[in-house]
Amino acid sequence: MQYRVPQFIEHEAKILGPLNIRQSLLVGGVIAACFFMYFSIGQTNFFLFLLIAASLVGTALAISFTKIEGQGLPTVMKNWANFNVNPKIFLWKRKQSPVFLSTERIKREITVAPIDKSSLKVKQEGKIGEMIKKIDFEKPYE
Repeated sequence: MQYRVPQFIEHEAKILGPLNIRQSLLVGGVIAACFFMYFSIGQTNFFLFLLIAASLVGTALAISFTKIEGQGLPTVMKNWANFNVNPKIFLWKRKQSPVFLSTERIKREITVAPIDKSSLKVKQEGKIGEMIKKIDFEKPYE
């Protein structure tokens, strides 16, 4: 039995376990930023460090792993921003057609021309009709 093979499937290469290059660079960059931030802010004000680090890590994880309708979060946010920024004014411009009011009724007589039966020809069945008969009435290969 033959199966259809899907085409044009694009997969990003996985480089660090289940992470592709974009995800690993984003998560790695945020972890490196948190590491340097710990030594600059974390030793003096640990609560502020935890607040900033948690928001950075949460944002990085959301950007890396959230998919909405098969699209990543950056693409969805870009489409949302474009939709909200672009103008959405739809005007219906009605075409004015002249209105004729008259008190007189116009009677139109319809004349039907007689049909000349000698000009009508019956077409013989074509090759498609023959093929349909063969398919319907012949025995299948056994």
